[in-house]
Amino acid sequence: MAIAKKPLSQPTITPDDTAEKFIMGASQAVPADNETKRAPVMIRFDTDLLRRVDQAAKSRGVSRSAWVQYTLSRALENGEG
Repeated sequence: MAIAKKPLSQPTITPDDTAEKFIMGASQAVPADNETKRAPVMIRFDTDLLRRVDQAAKSRGVSRSAWVQYTLSRALENGEG
């Protein structure tokens, strides 16, 4: 029977410079001032209207929030409201 070396308890992997730079830069990916430009809101929708909103968002491949924001901004630009 052959005698094998005891496996290392922790692998000795050194981080790649590229990966390390990516990890260190992750906190800088979204500027801090961007967080102050958006505010969470709570809006109540009629269930049928919400279903239609979800269908419209899905057909365009965007989130509900993105669709509502786009649609509202378009309406306001057209002088509605």
